Amino acid sequence: MINGINSVLTIFIMIGTGFILARRGFFTKETSKLFSQLVIKISLPLMMVVSIPMRFSKEKLISSSSGIIVAFMSIIITYILAIIIARIFKVEKNKRGVFYAMFAFSNSIFIGLPINVSLFGEESATYVFLFYLANTSLFWTLAVYNIRKTSSESDKKFSKLESIKKIFSPPLLSFILGLILVFLEIELPTFIVSSFRYIGNLTTPLSMFFIGIVIYSIDFRDIKLDLPSYLILGGRFIIAPFIMFLCLKLFQLPNILHNVFIVEATMPIITQAALVSEFYGVNSEYVSFMVGFTTVLSILVIPIYSLILI
Repeated sequence: MINGINSVLTIFIMIGTGFILARRGFFTKETSKLFSQLVIKISLPLMMVVSIPMRFSKEKLISSSSGIIVAFMSIIITYILAIIIARIFKVEKNKRGVFYAMFAFSNSIFIGLPINVSLFGEESATYVFLFYLANTSLFWTLAVYNIRKTSSESDKKFSKLESIKKIFSPPLLSFILGLILVFLEIELPTFIVSSFRYIGNLTTPLSMFFIGIVIYSIDFRDIKLDLPSYLILGGRFIIAPFIMFLCLKLFQLPNILHNVFIVEATMPIITQAALVSEFYGVNSEYVSFMVGFTTVLSILVIPIYSLILI
């Protein structure tokens, strides 16, 4: 319990620092974009390349492979529930595609990874990527298909190359490289490992600063939630982690994987939902707001789950 409280307080201090610096004008929207680019394209990939070989053996990775099945299963079940709930509560048909996506898909990397590393240590990183593999592949296939289908601009579509690039992003490619290093038992030179580790250590603080900037940028006086919004919040923070909990019960998996997957299922809405909704012209302002709002709420919800898990 004490370790859990310490981890949560550490996260709050980093986020609070980002918030204060944004309020004083040191951090701007351009800064937040820079931080996100640095994390996704540089620090996070380098961290994965060195952390996987350090923390895992071939046997340990093979024993955890069932986690991918759990991740796919839980997300698909949650997505099906989103479809059922949208029909029961009569969500407008032209909004259902984005409703399903916001309900079922979480921000598994940019926020999920640093949160898990802060709570459970660097060993959690590989388990985060097992979840990410299912989360990102299903989003860029199933979710994007349904968003496009409910769009008035359904003739627009991402090219196959663009879709592949979105799935095989720098973090995922570095994850695959890390796995290759483990299975081939290749050891990188010490100077490369040290350099990559120093740069990789930027991932958590930059991500937390980013969240602080997002929180500062939201005008809470403009918050107006309707029924679909409350349903999405329930899906993200209650239904998704509960479905994950039930799916995990079906397999014998490491305890840390259980904890990581439940926290991953509790993350805010996947950021790419805003990108895709903008591309197809489907309530992009609303989706962007919900992404930011669930990010703020997650700072209150995650400590509750983490104190239960740790």
